[in-house]
Amino acid sequence: MSKISYLGDKYTHTYAAAEKIKSQGDELVGYRTILASIEAVTHGESDLAIAPIENSCGGSIADTLDALWMLPLYIVKETVLAVPQHLVGMNGAKKSDLKVIYSHPQAISQCNDYLCANFASAEIIAVSSTAQALSLVKENHVGAIARMASDGLTVIEEDVEDVKNNSTRFVVLSDRPNDEGNKCSVVFETQNKPGALVEALGLFDKYGLNMTKIESRPHKSKLGRYVFFVDFDFSGQEKLSEVLGQLAQKTLALKFLGKYPTV
Repeated sequence: MSKISYLGDKYTHTYAAAEKIKSQGDELVGYRTILASIEAVTHGESDLAIAPIENSCGGSIADTLDALWMLPLYIVKETVLAVPQHLVGMNGAKKSDLKVIYSHPQAISQCNDYLCANFASAEIIAVSSTAQALSLVKENHVGAIARMASDGLTVIEEDVEDVKNNSTRFVVLSDRPNDEGNKCSVVFETQNKPGALVEALGLFDKYGLNMTKIESRPHKSKLGRYVFFVDFDFSGQEKLSEVLGQLAQKTLALKFLGKYPTV
């Protein structure tokens, strides 16, 4: 049995993802922010953490990427979940009543066109989770965008996300690496000189590895300094240690984030 930390409460999409990947007997524990749920593993409060890392509309989730760079954790599995968003309000409230709408920044991004078209004059406020957004709906003029309505609230309008096949990739994090699956992730920093990044990325072509994602994030120590996250398919035909060894020679810093399955 494992204790799994996640963002929010039973009303969040991260909770739904945790329900999808948990085993019988596992305990789910909610935290107020993504970072707090991830840090729970490093603090010994949980065995695993599940966190959103990428949305098909809103892009990457910076909090999760930054935690992977900073903390001694590994990705041990991933899962993809459809994330419909609904407009929620007080029982009896109408869409025209809403003057303030709360939600997580990712949910707001995923519903940007809808909000612009329907609530151009409303105040749209980002909070730490959709669970917190729901907790703030206490008057008829206040609404939230969330996965579902909490007790005492109702769904005013369903499926308000801009793209109807909206989905989010979630990763499961542990303080110990996995050796299963055929997907790998790394993060590295290169020297700040012409061709340095090209040399590092050229290794994936050399070994015939398909990169499925590349993303840059600020190093946070100095303006203009960046780290690069790369996901790639790994069939097992090559030695992973050889690939990582070659990559280490082409980079200033390299962190192996894990080899893992999609479930």
